Amino acid sequence: MKAIESKVLDAIRANPLASQQSLADELGLSRESVAGHIMRLTRKGEILGKGYILPAGQTLVVLGGANVDLTGTSADTFRPGDSNPGGVKQGAGGVGRNIAENLARLGNEVVMVTLVGDDSRGRYLIEQAQEAGIQTQAMVRHSEHATSTYLALNNDQGELVGAIADMAIIEQLTPEWLAERMSLLQSAQTLLVEANLPEATLTWLGEQSLNAPLVADAVSATKAVRLKPLLHRLDLLKVNRSEALTLIDEPASSDLSDEQLILRLLACGVTSVLLSLGERGVRYGDSTQQIELPVPHCDMLSDTGAGDALLAGFVHARHHIESVDTQLQFALLCAAMTLEAPQAVNTRLSATAVLQRLTETTQSSALAESES
Repeated sequence: MKAIESKVLDAIRANPLASQQSLADELGLSRESVAGHIMRLTRKGEILGKGYILPAGQTLVVLGGANVDLTGTSADTFRPGDSNPGGVKQGAGGVGRNIAENLARLGNEVVMVTLVGDDSRGRYLIEQAQEAGIQTQAMVRHSEHATSTYLALNNDQGELVGAIADMAIIEQLTPEWLAERMSLLQSAQTLLVEANLPEATLTWLGEQSLNAPLVADAVSATKAVRLKPLLHRLDLLKVNRSEALTLIDEPASSDLSDEQLILRLLACGVTSVLLSLGERGVRYGDSTQQIELPVPHCDMLSDTGAGDALLAGFVHARHHIESVDTQLQFALLCAAMTLEAPQAVNTRLSATAVLQRLTETTQSSALAESES
């Protein structure tokens, strides 16, 4: 930042409601010069727009989808093509929204950037986000499209057997719409995106000079391909095996090892990879190391949202924990707590709760080793 821009920013911090003319008089500049500096500071994310709103220093910005989740769980063995007795519940969901809520419950300052419909479900999502601690000023109501809805069917073990996603509204998260919110994106400490976003939008993001490191969730093998134009810009990519194979143009039958998969993704320009291994746990890799850890013991009710909690937990831990091994343990425990909840996000999730379980897990492991 240039010295004169720093002076303008300091003057705004001292008096956020000052007019451009009063700032000019104070600094000995012309009003036109001050206006130009303010415009450049806004583009850089140092100012968030009207009223010279200044960004908080530790804000995580999540850009993605927000859905109303309708989840039906069979009371007995699921029978395809038949009516299955069970229960149906409504909750707030969407990959981006789930990540945002997990981050907020872990104690982070989080802004969610998304579109919802100007309908009852849209109002429900905004209210739910506010209750969870998510900042909702960038959750915008769209007058022409309905709120996204995700309909999931689970078997009696809580495992997904099929789903339908009505997410047309997310296609309205266009480059043009986001360009108007560039100051918010630039203010982020970390910017998290997901592959439900339109490919044109992800490509556009890859072309921007963003201040924050980019983190991405591949979502599914079908959607993962949308991230290809963004790979060279990603600080962290979370994928499962099928998504990773799609991104490197390998068939699903490929016999590449997990280690080789990560190396191939790193060769595409990704700085670090979080490879979800499902029941086997998770494998992390960067240019210096690869670490694999198993899933901690938990009593699973539903696997919906576990991957979102894994990524949120790891992003949180990277800001607060130095050891990568411990970061992964923290993230896995976030996922385990989500597996134990009937909804996509465990409302009991908190950094304190996770750290307590981490301590208990460490003590149990140490005791088992001493007895062996």
